[in-house]
Amino acid sequence: PIEDFYIFFDKLHDLVKPPELIDRSGFPQFRYEEKNVETLCLIKNGRLISSLNAIALLFEKGYFLEIAILIRTIKECCADILFLLENYPDKQFSKAQEQYLDEFFQEEYLDPHNPIQSARQHKTVSSRKIHAGYARNIYAISNFIKNPKLKSKVQKLLNPHSHQDATLKILKLYSGYVHYGYTQSMDFIGGDPPSYHLEGMSRTPMERDWYKSIVAEIDALYNYYQILCMNFNFAEEFEQLKKKQKIFHSKNDLY
Repeated sequence: PIEDFYIFFDKLHDLVKPPELIDRSGFPQFRYEEKNVETLCLIKNGRLISSLNAIALLFEKGYFLEIAILIRTIKECCADILFLLENYPDKQFSKAQEQYLDEFFQEEYLDPHNPIQSARQHKTVSSRKIHAGYARNIYAISNFIKNPKLKSKVQKLLNPHSHQDATLKILKLYSGYVHYGYTQSMDFIGGDPPSYHLEGMSRTPMERDWYKSIVAEIDALYNYYQILCMNFNFAEEFEQLKKKQKIFHSKNDLY
């Protein structure tokens, strides 16, 4: 179902001015002239969908722990984008949002011929501020629910404080796969006698577990893209994704 997420990406892509090929001290590179939230959202979502396509290929070969690294990337992209879209487009950016947007579009180094000496210092926004804004944006969507009882249940589930705390714990778990933590690295070992699975773990007990994790992640992304459609007022695309998610539910046992 990865192609379903192109629905939002293609719509936004058509609204963003294409990048231009510029010369940076003899190095031709693509750069966007319009450094705004729409452009950032397009770039981040491109990375997200590319990661999903990579996950499909890695799963075929049994590289499940490498998939965990990409899931971590996907979750960070989602948090970054929804943090930046909080109150979009009705209110002015907060200082943290302005700082994030400005930092994102800065060049990594000023002189391509001397990248080490011309590397710039980063002024990043703290992850706690990003995840707090992300949680608030998720919670705000509940205001569109008309049924009072359902609205109350959803708001309890999406309480910003609890949601932020859960997000940080999940990201910490997946960080163990990125940094090769002890607990996560032991997943490489299996069999009798135990040995390292250096060429993938297809047809091992982990295959089913990671399949379930991927299905759950894709289901979460349907919700994420519907939220994006609401932020950008893409009504037609929102309805398309709702229908696609129902089909996905009918084909997958999520619980």
